[in-house]
Amino acid sequence: MTLQDAQAFFTRYREAFNAGDGEAVADLWHSPSAIADSREGLGRVSWWAEDAPMRANMRALCAVYRDVGPHVWSFEIRDHIPLGSNHGFSRVAWTLRRADGELLQQFCTGYQLARMADGWRVLFCTAYQEDLSETRKHVAQ
Repeated sequence: MTLQDAQAFFTRYREAFNAGDGEAVADLWHSPSAIADSREGLGRVSWWAEDAPMRANMRALCAVYRDVGPHVWSFEIRDHIPLGSNHGFSRVAWTLRRADGELLQQFCTGYQLARMADGWRVLFCTAYQEDLSETRKHVAQ
């Protein structure tokens, strides 16, 4: 996986989030897939062996971000490690701003991507900085 492949993938991923389209986000994940994050200071892994629970998660995540009102995502790939021609790992810095430019949140996330018959997909995500409770503080009134 080249850096250009990763750039193209995350551009599509960003556009799906900018559209608030949980189905389009889910279309960019593999089934099965997983995400590692932490809650209350403890690491955890959410494993989606089936497509439906992963899609429900992506729709719910997009709903959280839609609740902040009109917003725009941007990203920068901070690190990219090709893992052969069919895999890669990228650490991505995300920025979320209101449509008027107000900064809402910045965080980094790591993604292991794999080439599938229908394109690049997320196999595993490490959400080590994203804080949805912080995002919920900005819900549009």
